[in-house]
Amino acid sequence: MNDMLKYELKKYILKLSLLICIIVLILLNFVKVFELYYYTGGGRAVLSGNAVQGTDILYDKYSGKITDEKINGLKTELANAEQMLKEYGIIEEPIEGTYCGYPYGDVNLFKDLISSYEYAFLYSNKSAEITENARANAEFYSDKSRYEYRLSKLYEDCYKGRSLDGYYQSEGHKAVFDYKFSALLSMFIIVLAISPIVSKEYVIGYNKLISSSGKRGSVMLAKLTAAAIYTFAVTLILFASDMVYFQLIYGFDGFSAPIYALQEFEMCPFNITLFGALVITFVLRLVFLLMFTFLVTAVSSFCKNDIISMVVSVAAGFLLVIGSELLPGVLNPTTLIGPTELFTNMNVCNILDFPVFNVVVTLTEVILLAVVFAVVSVRRGMKCC
Repeated sequence: MNDMLKYELKKYILKLSLLICIIVLILLNFVKVFELYYYTGGGRAVLSGNAVQGTDILYDKYSGKITDEKINGLKTELANAEQMLKEYGIIEEPIEGTYCGYPYGDVNLFKDLISSYEYAFLYSNKSAEITENARANAEFYSDKSRYEYRLSKLYEDCYKGRSLDGYYQSEGHKAVFDYKFSALLSMFIIVLAISPIVSKEYVIGYNKLISSSGKRGSVMLAKLTAAAIYTFAVTLILFASDMVYFQLIYGFDGFSAPIYALQEFEMCPFNITLFGALVITFVLRLVFLLMFTFLVTAVSSFCKNDIISMVVSVAAGFLLVIGSELLPGVLNPTTLIGPTELFTNMNVCNILDFPVFNVVVTLTEVILLAVVFAVVSVRRGMKCC
């Protein structure tokens, strides 16, 4: 089996052309990340000279654990900025002694920071309120509705005892949770590498040799294993490039902070850190791409021409991405690619009177599909090879 696996990797995966293609896609991924930053992340303002790097200094100064010293410093600097705004008014040219070049800009920045501090201070109150409401609902529904009672208890368990004592920038994390382009690039390179993994045997005439060897099952398992290893490597490489690019452009901080330290994720039902959320994002994407990989191997097992296999695999990927948008969110496999919704709201469905997180249902669906495609690949491949 090990020799077969090495042979399959060398034959279909470890090729210079694929390596060059991956490098090109990594560069293309950077272009897309920068385009996202330019049009939606404030990059246009930075490059046009309407903002300066002083804002980064400001956020570095006041991010992290909130202290009395930071609070007093923030109040003092806000008062100074408001005084400068009264003195200079709305100006067109940047001046010295400001963080972003303009007094009104500094005032807005300080007010945003104060709002973020207030969010952190008041979050424990909101957590307590949600928990108390959930407890009251559970008591009300205890003898009326098993599902509503269990849902209320789930809310109580998820949100009780939460508190915050720090402030962290959110732009990088928000962007990476919602970023899907690198997953599409992964699908593309998977099609290039995996679509001929069975169909190519017909083109070069190896199908008869494999059939006569009596090891068709072992060969197909080696092919699936090689495809899975390649998918893991490609997913890891492109996801790592996401992390590097977003770190360089946006900057990440607070990896050990709870995800609800970012105000956009205040209702996240999971008590995980920001680093944990990034790990979950990678794992969910990997599961989706493994399912797609086994779909491609299944297509390849039905085709006797590698070009046809590639075309059908591309069409299958297109239908998977476009067609899945017509499905309800809980049944849409592509929701695993960009899990922003997962971290934003409590999304559950009723299964036999038990509240089950939507992501669990979607993940189960995708895993079952992956198993089905893998079984189809093996059974069909054993008949053909």
